[in-house]
Amino acid sequence: MKNIRLILTFFLISSCATTVVDQRKVIPELFDPELKKGKIFVFSNHMDPIAMNIRVNGEVRKIKHTETKIFDLKDGQNSVKNLGRITDGESSNCDKQPYTFNTKMFPEVETYYFVIQQGFDSNIRTFTCFKDFEVNEKAFLKQINNPRNGGNEFLQDLSKSFINSLIF
Repeated sequence: MKNIRLILTFFLISSCATTVVDQRKVIPELFDPELKKGKIFVFSNHMDPIAMNIRVNGEVRKIKHTETKIFDLKDGQNSVKNLGRITDGESSNCDKQPYTFNTKMFPEVETYYFVIQQGFDSNIRTFTCFKDFEVNEKAFLKQINNPRNGGNEFLQDLSKSFINSLIF
């Protein structure tokens, strides 16, 4: 019994520990002004141990929690959509349509950033789904450096980014 308590205590302490990862080594393109031009960065903060699929401009890739994927930005129409967990197909996405944007509307924007977050769909009943948010670079970097922080500051940056995209 004593050994079980010791093992459980060790497990709880170790599961709370965080490791610091130097994102400059993991994703050098994100920190090089020239390399990040013409890219779409997608960070998954879906808080689920099961990997999901994401489709960007027709290209489908698997993405795990706290992983970043990089895609090429196309001239003109682009689309981003998480397909949810592998077993659920596209039904796990909060939105029925992909997030689309046209680079010709904002030619000065050379890099786009997205974060996949867990949300809830309350149309019929409340169930967990996943949503793709376009964010600014500052909010993206904060999120990849501290994925467990889904607090007010990140949500404020998210809402500012969303409002700026509507106004400007």
